[in-house]
Amino acid sequence: MATQKQILANIKNAKLSTGPKTETGKALIAKNAIKHGIFSKQIVLKEESVDEFEQLKKEFYSQFQPQGLLEKLFLERALTAAWRLSRMMQIESILMNHATKKSFGRGLADVLSGRQGDELSLLCRYETSLEKILFRSLAELRDLQSTRISHAEIEIGFVSQNCIEEVEEN
Repeated sequence: MATQKQILANIKNAKLSTGPKTETGKALIAKNAIKHGIFSKQIVLKEESVDEFEQLKKEFYSQFQPQGLLEKLFLERALTAAWRLSRMMQIESILMNHATKKSFGRGLADVLSGRQGDELSLLCRYETSLEKILFRSLAELRDLQSTRISHAEIEIGFVSQNCIEEVEEN
């Protein structure tokens, strides 16, 4: 627990800190929180291929063909989660390779058994979180699309065969 004197000194020092003033300084400090990039605000990191991301985006839009703002939002959320899952798998591969080289053949077993630290378990938690986001976003997108399609069928006067059979029976 900090003493009253330390707290006052911290408050005084904080007033002296003004942060970066130039655009370059602001741009640099904006990247301070990026450690592994799994949950970074920036979707495509500097080391990644923008072309690969755009190709994935094109495939997502082609497959799901979203209409309206909500459908596009859920599609973009699913796309982002899928891209980050891909990044996470690359990080996992790098971690495994590093651990194997580091301990002369025993490294992979040590990582998988949990003796090499928390990196792998942390990646598993990230993977689970990203998968939940991906699957939930895709489910919401599909629900919106099926609702839109069923409303469109009603608006154009579509009548299913089941409805006709029920009317004929009565």
